[in-house]
Amino acid sequence: MKNLFVVGICFFSFQTFSQTTITVGTTTVEVDTIFTGLDIPWEIIYGPDGFIWTTERKGVVSRIDPINQTKTVILDIVSTVYQNSESGLLGMVMHPDFATTPEVFLVYTYGSFSTILEKVVKYTYDGTNLVNEVVLIDSIIGNTTHNGARIAILPDNTLLFSTGDAQNTALPQDVNELNGKMLRINLDGTIPLDNPIAGNPVYSFGHRNVQGILQHPNGKIYVSEHGASTDDEFQILEIGRNYGWPNVEGFCDPGGEETFCNANNVMEPLVAWTPTNAPSDLVYYENPLFPEFDGRILMAVLKDKRIIAMELNGNGTAIVDEDHYLINEFGRLRDICVGPSNEIYIATNGSSWSNTNPNTHSIIVLKALDVTGIAQLNQDLVQVYPNPIQDNLTIEIVEQLLHGEIVVFDMTGRVVLEEVLTDLSLTLTTKDLPKGIYELKITTTDGGFISRKIVR
Repeated sequence: MKNLFVVGICFFSFQTFSQTTITVGTTTVEVDTIFTGLDIPWEIIYGPDGFIWTTERKGVVSRIDPINQTKTVILDIVSTVYQNSESGLLGMVMHPDFATTPEVFLVYTYGSFSTILEKVVKYTYDGTNLVNEVVLIDSIIGNTTHNGARIAILPDNTLLFSTGDAQNTALPQDVNELNGKMLRINLDGTIPLDNPIAGNPVYSFGHRNVQGILQHPNGKIYVSEHGASTDDEFQILEIGRNYGWPNVEGFCDPGGEETFCNANNVMEPLVAWTPTNAPSDLVYYENPLFPEFDGRILMAVLKDKRIIAMELNGNGTAIVDEDHYLINEFGRLRDICVGPSNEIYIATNGSSWSNTNPNTHSIIVLKALDVTGIAQLNQDLVQVYPNPIQDNLTIEIVEQLLHGEIVVFDMTGRVVLEEVLTDLSLTLTTKDLPKGIYELKITTTDGGFISRKIVR
């Protein structure tokens, strides 16, 4: 009887993303800001230390404490990184056995406006800072846009990362060039022996600008890719395959595209979006308390400012359902990761690609709330309905709880409603309560209490 759940609500602001609740489909979700004022967060990772690791495009890597909401810079290479438009410090991944091999892999652009290049490097975390840069591959042609730079470590401990076409459409179909590709190297920078071409890091080719990589529990790798004016794509990644760009956009349409596809073994996407929506990072999510997202691939979207939840068929070869959520709620969504309690962290990137207002570059967290209510948890003692509540809240109790008190608290602990129990049923007027989450506490005659969360 002495279980206590303290939850609550503050008002929401699009500038600071203060704590609030929203509804995603039928799920009540708590939203809070972990940190704001970042310089375009590009990659976020929930680290094994319980911190959010993030890259900022200007050339900074930080650890952000999601509880205390503080930021500690662990690498500052602003003077080394070339940052202009969409270039800069971009992708990041941690060694899968970070506890014994504390290595962090980064992708960034360097050079000057006349000669922009891109490299993949490795750092060691010494418990305080990232130190001892080791270059794994460099001199990749870069540009102010179309740099790819999403990065992942595969189960065989090889490094997979995307390169964009660097605005040069002659490069993606040339397997002797590194641009417009998915590249695969060993963690020491050498070339895996089982790559499609001996001595060549190319894993797949014909890409324009891959911005998301997902290793799904089904064993397949999925990527999201920016199209030009049409055909943003979601694809299964297969070793050695040609993905068509620039000769093919989206599916292999009749005529020249179909002919090229047949002659070059082109891999078609599972989904192509026209108009384009600028798809970014991907995660797979499981949480029965969040049925809209449960068992689905979640894709962060930039231009269309949303999360797209995609359901695969049984063998992972087709999309059977696609739903769109958080539309224009938090601006451009760049990156996404999942914490140990199924909380979802999202890096926001302002209202437009050129937005430089640091108050719109934030990391927010979404937590699905269990609002099943007291009726299920303590049905023999008390029932509360409806929950979520509307203008009124009805409480029905058993006789041994008589002569107790009912108190409703907001998040700060302030009492917002208080009544004395005098009967087996009591109705509270709640129409003046702001939308949000509250703690309902019923004090019993024996000095104990029952406490549960309710949602307005």
